[in-house]
Amino acid sequence: MNITRFEYMLALERIGTMTGVAKAYFISPSAVSQCLKNEEAQLGHTLFKSENHRMVPTEAGRIYLKGARRILKIQKDTMDKLNVIPQKHHSVRIAAAPMLYEKAASVIIPELNTRLPDTDFQLLRADSRVSVAYLLNDLADFALICSPPLNHTLLTEDVLGEDQLLLVVPRAYLRGQLTREPTIEDCNPLPFILLKSGTYTRGIENEILAKHHISLNRIYEVDDHIMARNFLEEGRGATFLPSSMIPDHAERHFFILPLKPPKTFNFILAYPNYTKPDKGKRDVPEVIRVSFSTALKNNRKI
Repeated sequence: MNITRFEYMLALERIGTMTGVAKAYFISPSAVSQCLKNEEAQLGHTLFKSENHRMVPTEAGRIYLKGARRILKIQKDTMDKLNVIPQKHHSVRIAAAPMLYEKAASVIIPELNTRLPDTDFQLLRADSRVSVAYLLNDLADFALICSPPLNHTLLTEDVLGEDQLLLVVPRAYLRGQLTREPTIEDCNPLPFILLKSGTYTRGIENEILAKHHISLNRIYEVDDHIMARNFLEEGRGATFLPSSMIPDHAERHFFILPLKPPKTFNFILAYPNYTKPDKGKRDVPEVIRVSFSTALKNNRKI
């Protein structure tokens, strides 16, 4: 049974706006609107109405939502009793943000293979927002993401560490122009290397640049921080990097400017909490937590 539509409608009751539901489930507001229209057309009743800028259920909607809760509970109870998850795949799938992918491939996957030899693991490279969408649509079992806390009702989040963004500027661009350490405002004429629109970090980058009245005369858009660092090392412009990705002795060639206030984010292990994990997945979170913690202690750089 496809229960996604029930989850969307219950979220609409809880959150009150289609935009809020869309953000929580990493889909478009139009998809939420279409889902509501489909349910109303199928039932022949209006399920929600707008009151004080908030979507609230009608009498028919309250009856519908009561039934939706019962269906979700029955499904959960049934799965718990059977202790199974529909098997559409044989591997445990772990999605990893690009900046965590190498650490996952070189440290976490080998440790999982050692500790859980009877389980196959598949590592997927995906942006943090895409990774969360994978979890919610049963396209991944676990995700290693870089993000502030998600606070998603359908996901468990284990915080593995913390990092912050810094602005890194090639010294060559400002050589001879300043007799002091530069500020962000001094970087106004420079080209910038930014993550593509829609990524979590790009929203922060836009916020910082707007706050400091930086007019973007020339930008390079890249897929992830790995590409941003490569472009930086090629001297193409300034960029925002997590502190753990800045090479040792980078101060020789780059100005490293802290942001005020600091822009911090977490390394998070996320996984669904609405089904009981089968035997092959039960021990995965603990192995990932321990191996990631050990890797960070041995080398803070990603």
